[in-house]
Amino acid sequence: MTAPALQRFALNFWTLTTSKVLYRLVSIGVAMYLARSLGAGVLGAYAAVMNVLTLFLAFADLGVMNLVIKDVSRDRSLAFTYLDNFFALQFFVGLVLIVLIMGTGVLSGYQHLWLVALAVGSAGPFFSGLSNAYEALMNAHERFYPFAVIEFLCMLAFLAGNGAVVLTGGGLVPLIAVTSAVSLIRFILGAVWARRFDMRVRFGFQAATVRGMLLAGLPFLLINGMHFAIQRMDVLFLTSRLAPERVGIYAASSRLIYASLFLLSAVGALLYPVFSRLLDQQPERARDLYRRGTLYLAVASGIMAQLCITLAPLIVTTLYGAAFAESAKVLQLLGLFIPLFGFGLLASNVLMVSGGIWNAVYASAVGLAVGAALAFPLIARFEITGGALSVLAAEAVAMVLYLAGARKKLGLQLPWHRLGFTVLSLAAPPAVLTGAGLAAGPVVAALSLLLSILLLFLSRAMTGTDVRELFALVRGRRAAA
Repeated sequence: MTAPALQRFALNFWTLTTSKVLYRLVSIGVAMYLARSLGAGVLGAYAAVMNVLTLFLAFADLGVMNLVIKDVSRDRSLAFTYLDNFFALQFFVGLVLIVLIMGTGVLSGYQHLWLVALAVGSAGPFFSGLSNAYEALMNAHERFYPFAVIEFLCMLAFLAGNGAVVLTGGGLVPLIAVTSAVSLIRFILGAVWARRFDMRVRFGFQAATVRGMLLAGLPFLLINGMHFAIQRMDVLFLTSRLAPERVGIYAASSRLIYASLFLLSAVGALLYPVFSRLLDQQPERARDLYRRGTLYLAVASGIMAQLCITLAPLIVTTLYGAAFAESAKVLQLLGLFIPLFGFGLLASNVLMVSGGIWNAVYASAVGLAVGAALAFPLIARFEITGGALSVLAAEAVAMVLYLAGARKKLGLQLPWHRLGFTVLSLAAPPAVLTGAGLAAGPVVAALSLLLSILLLFLSRAMTGTDVRELFALVRGRRAAA
């Protein structure tokens, strides 16, 4: 990367990451309030309603957002045409989503309170869809910081709203209402900020252009929807089989895992338009970025998983109390989801911005099918642990197929020997320490991390050059990059 590109990447990374960190902290605070003050049953109900809303939210842009970012990052003259047509599309899709969300609640036999919460919460996907039009154009221009700042302001609104609900002793519906209000604020701020870059909707669209965008966005829709479903199917399947209290015990851990993906997701979002541009203009640099980026994400996600597994009992009891101690085992198991997600992230990115888009669709579809097929028998056999096993199986299959697709379709190779040593360096220390009789906790976490870092450098999975390069990236300097 050149110096200006590094500086832009660093600015985007830190603004986007900071907003996500704070937002996740507030979300964890909401889960703590539900668990400690209102009980596992209300936490389970909240998880069920939010999973329906977020599941449909994954389909809100019909895959067109990825298309817009990919195309406009290569040809910015398309920006204004795409903005007008994308905004109109999102408006009509938002209305349809409201009907579908309520229909899902009715057909699922949700109780009256849950249906009211769904009705209130359905405004969230509607306004989020409208703000997608502005965010897509800014991302295509690699201007991530406006929406990072907007996310930060929305986080403050989310904090204030949920704080008010907690202080007044509110329950399910007020908490869901806060999420809808935040989506409205996000849309308003996005529209105002977009005007600063001369991105304003002219409330006009061409039917032929919208049809073309829908057809071109179909594979992106399928990928996003199916991979999002992989991360949400566990709670949905558990809700249909178990009591809300048991779902709440599970959701206490699953929410932490999926919230922890923000760092990896931020890197993926930042590199998406970069890969689109480099694969088209400088394919060799794209290959190098893919190799190094996947290795670094493997190390980062492995360390995150190790800390999650070794600190699980402390995390659960600190956040939720002793009544949720059972969640620690689920948290340890779901911790494996983080490296599975990290390993396949860039492979799915390069497939989505290249001629391998349908390879990514196939990988997501097979992963989702495997997880769904295993869900009910695993839940029947292992109860809430079965839900975790099914989602891990789905993500593992998708990851393997992403990597295979990137290699077969685009000829992208990975440093497998270094990746192998990375896995061994991060997996061996906690396994040996716990096998020796030490209980999971801060001591095991600290020793495991120190031993893993030592093994990473002794095995040459990581080198001093890699460390300097990473510092250069996050600090925005050219030095080792």
